Amino acid sequence: MATCAVRWLSRSDVLAAALPLASALEVVEATLRDHGNGAFENPPKTGVHPQHDAFIHAMAGWLPRQKRGGVKWVAGYSSNYKSGLPNITGLMVLNDPETGLPICVMDAAYLTAVRTSAASAITSKYLAPSNVDRIAVIGAGLQGLYHVKLMSLIHPSAEFQVVDIDPSAVDRLANQVSAEARVVHVREAESAIRAADVVVTATSRLEEVVFQFGWMKKASLVLPVHVRGWSQDITTASDALFTDDVEQFTNFIRATGSPYEDLSRVRGSVSSVIVGKLTGRSSNSDRIAVFNLGLAIHDVAIAAEILSLAERQNIGTVVAY
Repeated sequence: MATCAVRWLSRSDVLAAALPLASALEVVEATLRDHGNGAFENPPKTGVHPQHDAFIHAMAGWLPRQKRGGVKWVAGYSSNYKSGLPNITGLMVLNDPETGLPICVMDAAYLTAVRTSAASAITSKYLAPSNVDRIAVIGAGLQGLYHVKLMSLIHPSAEFQVVDIDPSAVDRLANQVSAEARVVHVREAESAIRAADVVVTATSRLEEVVFQFGWMKKASLVLPVHVRGWSQDITTASDALFTDDVEQFTNFIRATGSPYEDLSRVRGSVSSVIVGKLTGRSSNSDRIAVFNLGLAIHDVAIAAEILSLAERQNIGTVVAY
């Protein structure tokens, strides 16, 4: 019997592969076009919820045009910080499309941060108002950091107003992006949101209402990384409401319970706007909200790019099985 082998990429290996963030944007935009044109398989994520503020999900995806498929097994525990552990952890498995054999297992924390932020950035490319001068980022953790990095590539002249309950976290973020973006530390979320053209709430899961949609000015876009935390009128007062995948969003809401009374106004997927099947911003004064839950096909596409870079540079450990 032939020997099978899988390449293991640790967290440090994934970082050493050095995926250019501009390439991540291109990959995510191309994958959204595939989604909009129906060239994908992305079954709604399934999983378990061991604690009220925690999940462990399986996310499978297949991209027939690129012939790339795999699954991410990802956990989110918002209380992990108390033990000095990351909020998001997981593993990504890529499979050979011809045989189904696993060909790579990699740490999934970095690719999750990158693909989530890239999806927000590409969403803002198509749905943000025409002039983006200020972007509010609420939360200066890993998601906040990569949202600044990726969105600065789409909006290079924008000022990032960053809010966090820990002022030192904002300082660390500002130092990490000093060559890429202008960061201003703002103490109150309300003042940052009221001034922003684009708002990203990159906090951990929130059970209570923390943000009021009434703070959003006309001609703005809000991108909640997590569904919860906003006032009810985010779904009723917004001029347009989108998600990244309607089927997945519907399944998620049914499984976890909606924090909002009315989600009937979800117009469709961001990808349908990108490929021209739906109208996005009908007026520059629109206030638009987008719930991007995260697409497995983005994980597959980003992971495939990382694997390709790792193979060319001989990064990682190849294990026979």
